[in-house]
Amino acid sequence: MREVTTYERLHRNMLAWVKRKILRLALFGPPGVGKSQAYKSVLSQPYHLFSGRQSPLYVYKALYDAPDLPVVLDDISELLGDPAFIDLLKSLLETGERVIRWGTSTSKLEGRHTSFVCTSPVLIVLNKLPKNDPDVDAILDRCDAIRFEPTKVEIIARMREIFPESVDLIDLIAELPALPSLRTLVHAREWQESEDLNVVEELLSECGESPEVTLLVQIMEAHPEHEWCDRFMAATGQTDRSYRRHKAYAKQLLACRKPPNGCPIVRPSPLPVSDTTLDPQNPPERSDGHGIADADDTSRAA
Repeated sequence: MREVTTYERLHRNMLAWVKRKILRLALFGPPGVGKSQAYKSVLSQPYHLFSGRQSPLYVYKALYDAPDLPVVLDDISELLGDPAFIDLLKSLLETGERVIRWGTSTSKLEGRHTSFVCTSPVLIVLNKLPKNDPDVDAILDRCDAIRFEPTKVEIIARMREIFPESVDLIDLIAELPALPSLRTLVHAREWQESEDLNVVEELLSECGESPEVTLLVQIMEAHPEHEWCDRFMAATGQTDRSYRRHKAYAKQLLACRKPPNGCPIVRPSPLPVSDTTLDPQNPPERSDGHGIADADDTSRAA
Protein backbone atom coordinates (compact mmCIF):
# COMPACT_ATOMS: atom_id res chain seq x y z
CA MET A 1 0.00 0.00 0.00
CA ARG A 2 1.31 3.42 -0.96
CA GLU A 3 1.45 6.21 1.65
CA VAL A 4 0.26 9.65 0.49
CA THR A 5 0.51 12.71 2.76
CA THR A 6 -0.22 15.68 0.47
CA TYR A 7 -3.40 16.84 -1.23
CA GLU A 8 -1.46 17.62 -4.41
CA ARG A 9 -0.25 14.02 -4.74
CA LEU A 10 -3.70 12.67 -3.89
CA HIS A 11 -5.16 14.87 -6.63
CA ARG A 12 -2.69 13.45 -9.15
CA ASN A 13 -3.71 9.92 -8.20
CA MET A 14 -7.36 10.84 -8.67
CA LEU A 15 -6.56 12.24 -12.11
CA ALA A 16 -4.78 9.01 -13.04
CA TRP A 17 -7.87 7.08 -11.95
CA VAL A 18 -10.42 9.24 -13.75
CA LYS A 19 -8.26 9.11 -16.92
CA ARG A 20 -8.31 5.29 -16.59
CA LYS A 21 -4.59 4.90 -16.11
CA ILE A 22 -5.47 3.24 -12.79
CA LEU A 23 -8.58 1.11 -13.24
CA ARG A 24 -8.96 -0.24 -9.68
CA LEU A 25 -8.05 2.16 -6.88
CA ALA A 26 -8.68 1.81 -3.12
CA LEU A 27 -8.33 4.89 -0.90
CA PHE A 28 -8.09 4.66 2.89
CA GLY A 29 -7.70 7.46 5.42
CA PRO A 30 -9.15 9.05 8.56
CA PRO A 31 -12.60 10.66 8.36
CA GLY A 32 -12.92 14.32 7.56
CA VAL A 33 -9.72 14.85 5.56
CA GLY A 34 -11.38 15.32 2.17
CA LYS A 35 -11.29 11.89 0.55
CA SER A 36 -14.73 12.34 -1.02
CA GLN A 37 -13.91 15.84 -2.20
CA ALA A 38 -10.78 14.46 -3.87
CA TYR A 39 -12.71 12.31 -6.33
CA LYS A 40 -15.54 14.81 -6.78
CA SER A 41 -13.03 17.44 -7.85
CA VAL A 42 -11.90 15.36 -10.85
CA LEU A 43 -15.24 13.89 -11.94
CA SER A 44 -16.79 16.25 -14.48
CA GLN A 45 -18.85 13.47 -16.06
CA PRO A 46 -21.72 11.38 -14.67
CA TYR A 47 -20.62 8.50 -12.45
CA HIS A 48 -22.02 5.74 -10.28
CA LEU A 49 -21.92 6.42 -6.54
CA PHE A 50 -22.74 3.52 -4.22
CA SER A 51 -22.62 3.78 -0.43
CA GLY A 52 -24.37 2.78 2.77
CA ARG A 53 -26.93 0.01 2.46
CA GLN A 54 -27.77 -0.03 -1.24
CA SER A 55 -28.66 -3.58 -2.23
CA PRO A 56 -26.42 -5.69 -4.49
CA LEU A 57 -29.33 -6.00 -6.94
CA TYR A 58 -29.62 -2.22 -7.15
CA VAL A 59 -25.89 -2.00 -7.84
CA TYR A 60 -26.11 -4.68 -10.55
CA LYS A 61 -28.98 -2.95 -12.35
CA ALA A 62 -27.32 0.47 -12.19
CA LEU A 63 -24.07 -0.92 -13.62
CA TYR A 64 -25.96 -2.85 -16.30
CA ASP A 65 -27.66 0.33 -17.50
CA ALA A 66 -24.40 2.32 -17.71
CA PRO A 67 -21.49 -0.15 -17.78
CA ASP A 68 -18.83 2.39 -18.80
CA LEU A 69 -19.35 5.12 -16.20
CA PRO A 70 -16.78 5.48 -13.37
CA VAL A 71 -17.80 3.60 -10.23
CA VAL A 72 -17.26 5.08 -6.76
CA LEU A 73 -17.88 2.87 -3.72
CA ASP A 74 -17.76 5.31 -0.81
CA ASP A 75 -18.20 4.10 2.78
CA ILE A 76 -19.37 0.61 1.88
CA SER A 77 -18.68 -1.14 5.18
CA GLU A 78 -22.27 -2.40 5.29
CA LEU A 79 -22.11 -3.79 1.77
CA LEU A 80 -18.83 -5.60 2.46
CA GLY A 81 -20.74 -7.86 4.81
CA ASP A 82 -23.08 -9.04 2.04
CA PRO A 83 -21.89 -12.21 0.18
CA ALA A 84 -23.84 -11.27 -2.97
CA PHE A 85 -22.12 -7.89 -3.09
CA ILE A 86 -18.71 -9.45 -2.45
CA ASP A 87 -19.19 -11.75 -5.47
CA LEU A 88 -20.26 -8.81 -7.62
CA LEU A 89 -17.31 -6.71 -6.49
CA LYS A 90 -14.79 -9.46 -7.17
CA SER A 91 -16.05 -9.59 -10.76
CA LEU A 92 -15.95 -5.81 -11.02
CA LEU A 93 -12.28 -5.78 -9.99
CA GLU A 94 -11.07 -8.57 -12.27
CA THR A 95 -8.26 -7.84 -14.72
CA GLY A 96 -8.96 -8.16 -18.42
CA GLU A 97 -12.55 -8.39 -19.61
CA ARG A 98 -14.91 -8.01 -16.68
CA VAL A 99 -18.13 -9.96 -16.93
CA ILE A 100 -20.61 -9.09 -14.17
CA ARG A 101 -23.17 -11.79 -13.44
CA TRP A 102 -26.38 -12.08 -11.44
CA GLY A 103 -26.83 -15.65 -10.26
CA THR A 104 -30.44 -16.30 -11.23
CA SER A 105 -33.14 -14.90 -13.45
CA THR A 106 -35.68 -12.86 -11.53
CA SER A 107 -38.48 -10.48 -12.38
CA LYS A 108 -36.66 -7.88 -10.28
CA LEU A 109 -34.07 -7.58 -13.06
CA GLU A 110 -36.87 -5.93 -15.05
CA GLY A 111 -35.88 -7.38 -18.40
CA ARG A 112 -32.09 -7.14 -17.93
CA HIS A 113 -29.87 -10.12 -18.74
CA THR A 114 -28.03 -12.06 -16.02
CA SER A 115 -24.60 -10.96 -17.27
CA PHE A 116 -22.92 -8.04 -19.04
CA VAL A 117 -19.45 -6.68 -19.75
CA CYS A 118 -18.34 -3.72 -17.62
CA THR A 119 -15.51 -1.34 -18.55
CA SER A 120 -15.81 1.13 -15.64
CA PRO A 121 -12.83 2.35 -13.59
CA VAL A 122 -13.51 1.56 -9.91
CA LEU A 123 -12.68 3.58 -6.80
CA ILE A 124 -13.21 2.20 -3.28
CA VAL A 125 -13.13 4.77 -0.44
CA LEU A 126 -12.99 3.64 3.20
CA ASN A 127 -12.01 5.21 6.51
CA LYS A 128 -10.14 2.14 7.62
CA LEU A 129 -8.99 -1.17 6.25
CA PRO A 130 -11.26 -4.06 7.34
CA LYS A 131 -9.42 -6.78 9.23
CA ASN A 132 -9.55 -10.56 9.32
CA ASP A 133 -11.86 -10.99 6.33
CA PRO A 134 -10.37 -13.19 3.58
CA ASP A 135 -13.01 -12.08 1.05
CA VAL A 136 -12.31 -8.40 1.66
CA ASP A 137 -8.56 -9.07 1.55
CA ALA A 138 -9.01 -10.76 -1.84
CA ILE A 139 -10.94 -7.75 -3.12
CA LEU A 140 -8.41 -5.21 -1.94
CA ASP A 141 -5.54 -7.29 -3.26
CA ARG A 142 -6.88 -6.59 -6.76
CA CYS A 143 -6.67 -2.81 -6.20
CA ASP A 144 -3.92 -0.24 -6.30
CA ALA A 145 -4.23 0.87 -2.66
CA ILE A 146 -3.42 4.27 -1.11
CA ARG A 147 -3.38 5.26 2.54
CA PHE A 148 -3.98 9.03 2.77
CA GLU A 149 -2.82 10.65 6.01
CA PRO A 150 -2.21 14.38 5.49
CA THR A 151 -0.02 16.28 7.92
CA LYS A 152 -1.23 19.15 10.05
CA VAL A 153 0.44 21.61 7.70
CA GLU A 154 -1.44 20.07 4.78
CA ILE A 155 -4.85 20.15 6.49
CA ILE A 156 -4.44 23.75 7.66
CA ALA A 157 -3.38 24.81 4.16
CA ARG A 158 -6.40 23.00 2.74
CA MET A 159 -8.68 24.82 5.20
CA ARG A 160 -7.30 28.15 3.99
CA GLU A 161 -8.02 27.20 0.38
CA ILE A 162 -11.60 26.14 1.04
CA PHE A 163 -12.56 28.81 3.61
CA PRO A 164 -10.29 31.84 3.02
CA GLU A 165 -12.67 34.05 4.98
CA SER A 166 -12.23 32.03 8.22
CA VAL A 167 -8.73 33.30 9.01
CA ASP A 168 -9.25 33.70 12.77
CA LEU A 169 -10.72 30.25 13.25
CA ILE A 170 -8.07 28.56 11.13
CA ASP A 171 -5.27 30.39 12.95
CA LEU A 172 -6.63 29.15 16.26
CA ILE A 173 -7.07 25.56 15.03
CA ALA A 174 -3.50 25.65 13.69
CA GLU A 175 -2.14 26.42 17.14
CA LEU A 176 -4.09 23.79 19.04
CA PRO A 177 -2.24 20.55 19.80
CA ALA A 178 -4.66 17.97 18.39
CA LEU A 179 -4.88 16.68 14.84
CA PRO A 180 -7.91 18.43 13.29
CA SER A 181 -9.94 17.43 10.28
CA LEU A 182 -11.67 19.60 7.71
CA ARG A 183 -14.88 18.86 9.61
CA THR A 184 -13.38 20.57 12.66
CA LEU A 185 -13.51 23.86 10.79
CA VAL A 186 -17.00 23.17 9.43
CA HIS A 187 -18.22 22.61 13.00
CA ALA A 188 -16.37 25.69 14.25
CA ARG A 189 -18.04 27.87 11.63
CA GLU A 190 -21.41 26.58 12.84
CA TRP A 191 -20.50 27.23 16.49
CA GLN A 192 -19.42 30.75 15.55
CA GLU A 193 -22.87 31.49 14.14
CA SER A 194 -24.65 30.29 17.28
CA GLU A 195 -25.68 32.82 19.90
CA ASP A 196 -25.58 30.08 22.52
CA LEU A 197 -22.04 28.77 21.98
CA ASN A 198 -18.58 30.21 22.51
CA VAL A 199 -16.53 29.04 19.55
CA VAL A 200 -13.20 29.27 21.41
CA GLU A 201 -14.44 27.14 24.28
CA GLU A 202 -15.82 24.54 21.90
CA LEU A 203 -12.60 24.42 19.88
CA LEU A 204 -10.50 24.08 23.00
CA SER A 205 -12.67 21.21 24.12
CA GLU A 206 -12.55 19.59 20.67
CA CYS A 207 -8.86 20.03 19.91
CA GLY A 208 -6.99 21.40 22.86
CA GLU A 209 -7.63 19.78 26.21
CA SER A 210 -5.24 17.18 27.58
CA PRO A 211 -5.88 15.19 30.81
CA GLU A 212 -3.50 17.57 32.60
CA VAL A 213 -5.38 20.65 31.45
CA THR A 214 -8.72 19.11 32.33
CA LEU A 215 -7.50 18.30 35.83
CA LEU A 216 -5.97 21.73 36.30
CA VAL A 217 -9.21 23.44 35.29
CA GLN A 218 -11.04 21.42 37.95
CA ILE A 219 -8.45 22.46 40.55
CA MET A 220 -8.67 26.11 39.52
CA GLU A 221 -12.45 26.08 39.78
CA ALA A 222 -12.49 24.49 43.23
CA HIS A 223 -9.51 26.00 45.07
CA PRO A 224 -7.77 29.37 45.66
CA GLU A 225 -4.91 30.25 43.33
CA HIS A 226 -2.12 29.83 45.87
CA GLU A 227 -3.02 26.10 46.10
CA TRP A 228 -3.17 25.38 42.38
CA CYS A 229 0.47 24.46 41.80
CA ASP A 230 0.80 22.20 44.84
CA ARG A 231 -2.45 20.40 44.13
CA PHE A 232 -1.53 19.92 40.47
CA MET A 233 1.89 18.47 41.31
CA ALA A 234 0.42 16.21 43.98
CA ALA A 235 -2.26 14.88 41.65
CA THR A 236 -0.04 14.36 38.60
CA GLY A 237 3.48 13.85 39.91
CA GLN A 238 4.63 16.55 37.50
CA THR A 239 6.85 19.56 38.17
CA ASP A 240 6.02 23.21 38.70
CA ARG A 241 7.45 23.80 35.24
CA SER A 242 4.75 21.55 33.78
CA TYR A 243 2.17 23.38 35.88
CA ARG A 244 3.24 26.73 34.42
CA ARG A 245 3.03 25.38 30.89
CA HIS A 246 -0.53 24.15 31.40
CA LYS A 247 -1.70 27.10 33.50
CA ALA A 248 -2.08 29.67 30.69
CA TYR A 249 -4.04 27.21 28.60
CA ALA A 250 -6.30 26.24 31.51
CA LYS A 251 -6.93 29.90 32.35
CA GLN A 252 -7.92 30.56 28.77
CA LEU A 253 -10.40 27.69 28.84
CA LEU A 254 -11.83 28.94 32.13
CA ALA A 255 -12.23 32.45 30.72
CA CYS A 256 -14.35 31.07 27.92
CA ARG A 257 -16.74 29.53 30.41
CA LYS A 258 -17.39 32.73 32.35
CA PRO A 259 -20.29 35.02 31.42
CA PRO A 260 -21.26 37.37 29.99
CA ASN A 261 -19.12 37.27 26.87
CA GLY A 262 -16.30 34.81 27.45
CA CYS A 263 -12.94 35.39 25.84
CA PRO A 264 -12.23 36.65 22.31
CA ILE A 265 -10.44 34.75 19.57
CA VAL A 266 -6.93 34.23 20.95
CA ARG A 267 -3.60 32.83 19.91
CA PRO A 268 -2.70 30.24 22.55
CA SER A 269 0.78 28.78 22.68
CA PRO A 270 0.93 25.12 21.66
CA LEU A 271 0.50 22.71 24.54
CA PRO A 272 3.92 21.05 24.92
CA VAL A 273 4.43 17.38 25.58
CA SER A 274 4.51 16.90 29.35
CA ASP A 275 7.71 15.94 31.17
CA THR A 276 5.77 13.08 32.70
CA THR A 277 2.23 11.76 32.45
CA LEU A 278 -0.50 11.01 34.92
CA ASP A 279 0.49 7.37 34.63
CA PRO A 280 3.94 6.68 33.18
CA GLN A 281 2.74 3.28 32.00
CA ASN A 282 -0.29 4.73 30.20
CA PRO A 283 0.46 8.05 28.51
CA PRO A 284 -2.64 10.24 28.03
CA GLU A 285 -4.14 10.17 24.58
CA ARG A 286 -5.75 12.85 22.50
CA SER A 287 -9.28 12.47 21.29
CA ASP A 288 -7.99 11.15 17.96
CA GLY A 289 -6.12 8.32 19.72
CA HIS A 290 -2.60 9.34 18.67
CA GLY A 291 -1.39 10.74 22.00
CA ILE A 292 -0.55 14.32 22.90
CA ALA A 293 1.52 16.04 20.24
CA ASP A 294 3.14 19.41 19.87
CA ALA A 295 1.42 21.63 17.32
CA ASP A 296 4.74 21.93 15.45
CA ASP A 297 4.94 18.19 14.86
CA THR A 298 4.30 18.24 11.13
CA SER A 299 4.94 14.55 10.75
CA ARG A 300 1.62 13.63 12.33
CA ALA A 301 -0.53 16.64 13.11
CA ALA A 302 -2.85 18.30 10.70
